[in-house]
Amino acid sequence: MTSFLPVLLAKLTLILGLGLIVSAMLRGSSPSLRHVVLFATLGSGLALPVVMSMSPRWNVPLLSSSSSARSRDNNATSVTARVTDQLASFADPQSSAAARPSSRARGNLGELPMLPLLWAIGFLGIILWLAMGRVRLGRIAATSWRLDDSVWSRLLEQERNNAGVAKLVQLFSSSVVSTPLTWGWRSPVILLPEDALDWPEEHRRIVLRHELAHIARGDSIAQLLAGFACALYWFHPLVWIAERRLRAECERACDDTVVSLGTPAAEYAAHLLEVARSARAFGAPGFLSVAMARPSQLEGRLLAVLNGSQQRASLSRGARLATAVASGLLLIPLAAFRAVPRADEGAVKRVSQSAPRQSAGLSSRWADTTFQLSTPARSGGTLTLDLKTGGKVIINSWDRAEIVVRASLGGRDWRATRVRLEPSETGARLESFYTGTSTTQSFSHVFEITAPRNYNIRLSSAGGAVSITGLNGTFTGQTGGGEINIEKSSGEADIQTGGGDIHVVDSRLNGTVSTGGGVVRIEGVTGDLNGYSGSGPVTVSKSGGITITNSDRASAIGVTTGRGDSRYSIRSGSGTGGGSGSGSGTITSTYVTDGGKQNSSFAASGIRMNSAGGAVSLPAAPDGARVTTGGGAIRIGASGREVYALTGGGPIDIGPATGSVEAHTGGGDVTIELRGAGRHSVDVTSGKGQVVLVLPNDLDATLDLETAYTNNLGHKTRIVSDFPLQTTETTDWDDSEGTPRRYVRVRQNVGRSGGVIRVRTVNGNIVLKRER
Repeated sequence: MTSFLPVLLAKLTLILGLGLIVSAMLRGSSPSLRHVVLFATLGSGLALPVVMSMSPRWNVPLLSSSSSARSRDNNATSVTARVTDQLASFADPQSSAAARPSSRARGNLGELPMLPLLWAIGFLGIILWLAMGRVRLGRIAATSWRLDDSVWSRLLEQERNNAGVAKLVQLFSSSVVSTPLTWGWRSPVILLPEDALDWPEEHRRIVLRHELAHIARGDSIAQLLAGFACALYWFHPLVWIAERRLRAECERACDDTVVSLGTPAAEYAAHLLEVARSARAFGAPGFLSVAMARPSQLEGRLLAVLNGSQQRASLSRGARLATAVASGLLLIPLAAFRAVPRADEGAVKRVSQSAPRQSAGLSSRWADTTFQLSTPARSGGTLTLDLKTGGKVIINSWDRAEIVVRASLGGRDWRATRVRLEPSETGARLESFYTGTSTTQSFSHVFEITAPRNYNIRLSSAGGAVSITGLNGTFTGQTGGGEINIEKSSGEADIQTGGGDIHVVDSRLNGTVSTGGGVVRIEGVTGDLNGYSGSGPVTVSKSGGITITNSDRASAIGVTTGRGDSRYSIRSGSGTGGGSGSGSGTITSTYVTDGGKQNSSFAASGIRMNSAGGAVSLPAAPDGARVTTGGGAIRIGASGREVYALTGGGPIDIGPATGSVEAHTGGGDVTIELRGAGRHSVDVTSGKGQVVLVLPNDLDATLDLETAYTNNLGHKTRIVSDFPLQTTETTDWDDSEGTPRRYVRVRQNVGRSGGVIRVRTVNGNIVLKRER
């Protein structure tokens, strides 16, 4: 915070000063334009801390390499000492910490906590003051009397339409206020003083016209954000100046609106003077509301109203958008800008010559420094990774009794990172931690580790991808986020990531791998391995086929292959994604949860997919498929054998299929394309939708087709066919299924007797097409 706050204040001062200068230069322009510039200035000030913490660093070498006026040689020596000490601290952070002076620990310990405390007191005080003002406004409105007689209602409706305000505006009168004011965005309120009941109609109209101009412009939101900016930067005088100017330009813009609607300038000035005569201060409620007249602003407003050369055009939506874009284009580079010392080329060259040699396996293109650490390690030990800074971890194996770590440190805060590798009771321990004081850090570290082939890994990382190749041992722990890849390894696994894909391939593992969100792929793995995903499919690929599940019921799919491979139990958390794949082989026993059709013998081999909800896409299923989803579209591409599709609601599209098909949807169109000779059986049901079947030219089948249309549909449904059919239709309305309906049916053979093609749908046509 000690480095963040001064930079923040300097940039804030620059933004506020620039905004006030630009608004002053626009003195001859319309008040609407000046108001937008000031509002963009305060909005940029509010967004500045967030943008600074999120934006990348734009380091510009502007500062001198030394804080005092020293000679060039002394500067070079100082830079060399600092960088050499930095590199040495990676290998021995304890000694470097002991060698550093303790001035930071001694200095300002008593003063530094007072600054945040002082700011918090001021911030909370102003926020509380504003909250009390808002509560008081609500109480005033609750105790005021509503002006809803015919005269006031007619005037309010007329002026509301003229101002283009579509929201319902509440109009009240109260003895508490001395000047007209308005507040509220969703439910705007106009509050008039008690003597408003005695005003003539023309005065009423002008006052309403002014207050409705505030509502149409959204000035209440602008004042609320300005109040929050004043609370956040209560100590900065330019913020209060900008807020005062913003309020003044807001009033002048509304004055121009009233004059531009046809009110003579001199007449409006007289009305404005009349309102201001009885106005008085209103405290916090007046800060949160927009008052028509304040004595402190009256002179300038009267002069502006009577100035015939003053531009009165309101700002268009495009101009406001352009101002917002310009503010963003200015704010982002300003937030990213960092003035850094200019490096001395001679010193840098001498330091780089003495730096450790880079590893050939690590690219230093994006790294700020690269170094190597090592420690002896016996086979069978455990490497504990405690990476509080996070980082990408790449672990490979070899046959030497040594652990070697090649670290490549990068990111904004790499200089404040310390890395330590040392022996431990169980083997070895690798640590990375942050020594700075900033509340936000940015790292881009890579740790390439080579360990004995028989070695265990215990991981605790703030985040980053993990790759393990060729190790035999136990792999436990977690990373805050990032991919996990395990290849050609064996042993036990209990490893997880907060988010990212997991890929385990060509390994022999027992245990679990899990991710908070991502795809889990297990390919060519023997052993009892479980995969879990919070929002993605879990895929197991073996020689016997592919099993995919994605279910918020954590349903288990057990698979035993004809080759006698190990059993897999796969679960997945709630998700809406789909998976795809194809496989071959014979599954001798399966247990599939598919919404009530357990242990069905239809489509028992091939690919199986379960989804709690969402679209499912399967490009190919040569050995058939069984796909179910709680709700969403299903698409199954080229397929063979038997295909089963079930969705709670959504369209189904299958084909070309050379085998038999079952497709059931709670509501949606169904399209099935059949190809090839042989026996095709089809069973289709749809709660509502059209069914289209594309059939072979030499079809041999028994057709059992039925479509029903309800008496509230407005037209009949039909059975349309490229094949000659005999259609029947019932004459009576059947209400046994709920809504009365009539049925259109076909029951006949096409060609020789073959498979049965059965279709049932409601309020949708059945279309039979010949294969082209």
